[in-house]
Amino acid sequence: MSRHEFTADGSRRRPVVAGVVLALLVGIVASVAVARFVAASAEADRTPVAAAPTVSTGESYGGDPVREARLVRSEAQRLVYVRTVSASARWNAAVADDPYRVRTGPTFTLVLPARAEPYTVADLERLAPDTFVKQPDGGYLLSEHVLVLTGATLALAPPAGAAPGGAGLSIRLKSDAQSFVSIVTSGGSLRVDGTAQAPVAITSWDGTAAAPDSDTSDGRAYLRVIGGQASFSHVSFSELGFWSGNTGGLSLTGTEAAATFDAFTGNRADATAAVSGAQVLPPGTLVTPAAESEYTFVSAGLDHVTLVGNAFGLFVTSAEGVVIRDSSISRSLVDGLVFHRFVTDSSITRTTSFANAVDGFRLSRSSAGVTLRDVTASDNGRDGLSLDGRPLAAGPSATGTAVEKFGDNRVTGGVFRDNERYGISVSGGRDVVLADNHVVGNQSGIVVNHEADGVAVVGNRLERQAQQSISIRDAVVEADVSENTVSGGDTAIYVRNSEARVADNTVRAVSNHGVTLMGDTRGSAVVDNTIAGFGAIPVYTERATGGVVRANDTLDWRKAASAETVVNAIFQPLTLVWIVLAVLVLASALSPSARRAREIRHPYADRAPLSEFTRGVVSRDSMKEPS
Repeated sequence: MSRHEFTADGSRRRPVVAGVVLALLVGIVASVAVARFVAASAEADRTPVAAAPTVSTGESYGGDPVREARLVRSEAQRLVYVRTVSASARWNAAVADDPYRVRTGPTFTLVLPARAEPYTVADLERLAPDTFVKQPDGGYLLSEHVLVLTGATLALAPPAGAAPGGAGLSIRLKSDAQSFVSIVTSGGSLRVDGTAQAPVAITSWDGTAAAPDSDTSDGRAYLRVIGGQASFSHVSFSELGFWSGNTGGLSLTGTEAAATFDAFTGNRADATAAVSGAQVLPPGTLVTPAAESEYTFVSAGLDHVTLVGNAFGLFVTSAEGVVIRDSSISRSLVDGLVFHRFVTDSSITRTTSFANAVDGFRLSRSSAGVTLRDVTASDNGRDGLSLDGRPLAAGPSATGTAVEKFGDNRVTGGVFRDNERYGISVSGGRDVVLADNHVVGNQSGIVVNHEADGVAVVGNRLERQAQQSISIRDAVVEADVSENTVSGGDTAIYVRNSEARVADNTVRAVSNHGVTLMGDTRGSAVVDNTIAGFGAIPVYTERATGGVVRANDTLDWRKAASAETVVNAIFQPLTLVWIVLAVLVLASALSPSARRAREIRHPYADRAPLSEFTRGVVSRDSMKEPS
């Protein structure tokens, strides 16, 4: 064999052997990697992600935290001071029965004492001709505070015979960079009585901008009812309030313990200014009004009320018997409607709360016996409805607060749509009923957690949640999840470290699991559900301890072509090795050297006759050298 042949053959054999070895190595490594990927994908597929605790709150509150907090304290001191002066004024016969003014910082406070007849718009025009002024368009501009005392009622209503279709009464509360005003009742009553034909509009007003005040950094006008009663009908409250619930726009609060007056608004001369003919007490002196104990709680009725652009749309605390119906709350800088503390035996009916920065409706700890019927919460920055029934204390505390849970709340017939986090959130509490609601397009639909006890999630319709439609987690006990209809989303019903009865639900078109049990689910049962969808498995229990699963209809469940199933079906380790080998062989076949090897050549193209290298047979004479 010639040296050329050996080199040619050897150069062809060695790359093939090396390619086979390389392919085997690549196949083994790739098989291990694929196996790990499949395991990771399967794990992620079997464990639906719990809704994230992070909060999306829409546009952030754009005020001045330091200044606004100081203004809230200043307002609290102003009210204490005026009530202190009022308590002393009642001993002065010259002014005890007549309205009077108290100098309070840059503005006065008009005090309306008890009388049998309500104070009206006409009374305000008479009592405050310079600070309650009728404008060219027929509305009024109020440029001083008003305080309504126990036994008095301020009734604001359109004039008799107001033209239908127009604003029956418009009141603008001065609110600019220099000062703002408020209407506050301290044990008294506030009525705003508009009609469908002649509604009432109350808003903040910046005279420099000739528009409602949109800047909260220097405070903003507000209304507050402390104790007593409130009644509002066919009225709108817009662009009011700042920073706290008490000064948040329209607030209904029970009586707070009086605080010692101290350094009012930085000008002590203002604090000691005379009240017309009344006895004035020096700063630091505290007199509690005799009737204060009579208005510990507030009660209110709101009918066809619109709240737009307030800091807190409506803030209620220490209240009983609050009735809200046929109303609308929107574009609040924080929450839409807040029942903060100790709100009991109250109801919200046919009311909408939308486009608020945080929650649409929020019931904080210690509110109980509240019914929400046919409400709508949509497009809010966090939850549509948040119910918090956790105890006010978890153990011994400085005030000895009880550790009882709160609840007995009912939510029926509502719509909770397109909120950034949850449609309905139940954090702790007891005996909560969520029934016949329509929950659609939220991150998670209904979430029950934080050791809630006895929550019934019954007969709801849930559609297109991004993650779990119903989530029961974190030590919930005796939850009843039944007769719900779930369509779309990742996982229909998710139970983690909780006890829940999941029965008679209908699940359609979910993409992962119909029901998932995770962690300690002893006492739970998943029975008699109809589950259809396209996912891994209909009922996932591989990572759960306890729980009974039986008699569920999964005939219409289809194994989805997920990453796991595709990889398992196609990329088996041996199959992967042969695929790699085939690719290498194909690449070798298409290489330039391979194409040259395929060209048609003469079989002896590398051989030549000896005559090509010599002159052949020649005569002797031709070989002789010439002489």
